[in-house]
Amino acid sequence: MANAIGATIWKLAANVVLNMENENFETATQGQRVDILEEMVCYLVHFCDRWVFPKASQDQRAEFISCLVKDLARMLEDSRIDVQGEGEYRDDFVSKINQRSTDYAGYGFSEAEGGSFAMRCRLGDHVKESMGERDSRWIPDYIVGREAPEIEAALKRSLAGLVTFET
Repeated sequence: MANAIGATIWKLAANVVLNMENENFETATQGQRVDILEEMVCYLVHFCDRWVFPKASQDQRAEFISCLVKDLARMLEDSRIDVQGEGEYRDDFVSKINQRSTDYAGYGFSEAEGGSFAMRCRLGDHVKESMGERDSRWIPDYIVGREAPEIEAALKRSLAGLVTFET
């Protein structure tokens, strides 16, 4: 279950990077692309955690999110190695996930609406920090208005179709 959701998250995050490039947002390096992908993955893991919270026991939730993060950490490390060379990137990624989850936890979330406007704005700010100056003014608006609602809806469909917990 977590592996399938991890693959979905990875694909959604990669599509955001591609969509941004197709909209002529400037991504100058492969490392910058991986940084954006990483921000999107962190957001979507948090989205999963909030979605799972009312549906699972604490132990089920912890196991699901832990498996999800381990799988995504492996994928991210592979991407970082391809772009930046050999290194240990998993621990930094897990730390970032924990930081972002703490950050996003302060914002509203509902199963029907997904992340609040403020939470999506925070995502936009994080993506903006990964980008160059040229487009920095427009990135948060683009993320909030287009990408966040689309990836949330797609992930919610996958979660609803793939994730069940026995009570």
